[in-house]
Amino acid sequence: MQIMERLYKQKSRKGKRFIVAAAIMLACVIDVVPRDAVAEMSLDEALDAAYSEYICEVAPEAVRPFAAMSIRGDCGYSAEVLSAFVQRHNPDFDPEIAQCFVTIGDKYGIRGDVALCQAIVETGWFLYKGGTAVDAGCHNYCGLGVTSKGKRGAGFKTVEEGVTAHIQHLYAYCTTDELPDGEKRIDPRFAMVNRGCAQRWHDLNGRWAMNNRYSTAILSVYASLAEFADNKR
Repeated sequence: MQIMERLYKQKSRKGKRFIVAAAIMLACVIDVVPRDAVAEMSLDEALDAAYSEYICEVAPEAVRPFAAMSIRGDCGYSAEVLSAFVQRHNPDFDPEIAQCFVTIGDKYGIRGDVALCQAIVETGWFLYKGGTAVDAGCHNYCGLGVTSKGKRGAGFKTVEEGVTAHIQHLYAYCTTDELPDGEKRIDPRFAMVNRGCAQRWHDLNGRWAMNNRYSTAILSVYASLAEFADNKR
C-alpha cells in the first residue's frame, strides 16, 4: 500500500494507473468483487469495494469508541482470542501468527491486536484469494514491496520475520525513536516512511492506503474482535 502514496504524489498517468490496479487487486484479494466487474472502476470505487466487506459488517456506533485509538499501546487481547477470532473465517489460520503479533507488538510498544486486524484487511483473513502476488509462504502480512501488478513483494523466511517487518513499518509511521535495543531492521521499506507522521490508525488514511476509509476498515475488524471477545467471557 505504501507505494500508492509515492506514485499518487507524482501525479503521473502511469502512477495513477498503478494505484487503480493495486486497488483492484485488493478488491479481488478479499474476494468481494469479481475481477471482470472491477475493470472500469475508479480508484475510490475499487478501494471502497475492497474495504466495504469489513465496514458494512459492523455498526458505526460500534466503531466510534476506537476512532481515536493510537497505533502505540498495549495489546488488549491474548493470542488465543486473536486466533479463535480469525479461525471463524479461516479454520487453517496458524496460531503462531497471532502469538507473534502479540509478542512483537509488545516489544515495540505497538498495538499488536490492531495490527493483526490490519493484516486481516490486507490478506483477506489470511486466505490470500483472488490471485494476489503475495501468498502465505511469503509471510508478508501487509503487502510490503508489492510495487507493481504481479510482483511478489517482500518475502520473509519465518512468521516471526514477517510480523516483525509489519510491526516495524507501523513503528516507522508512528514514532521517530530508534528501534528497541537488540532489534535489527527487517522492514525493507522502513527508510521510505516519513517518520512519525501517523500517531493514530486514522492517520494511515491517505498514507498507508490512498483511501479515507482504510482505518475504518481496520477498526471495524477490531470492533468485531472486541464483540467476539466479550461474548467469549
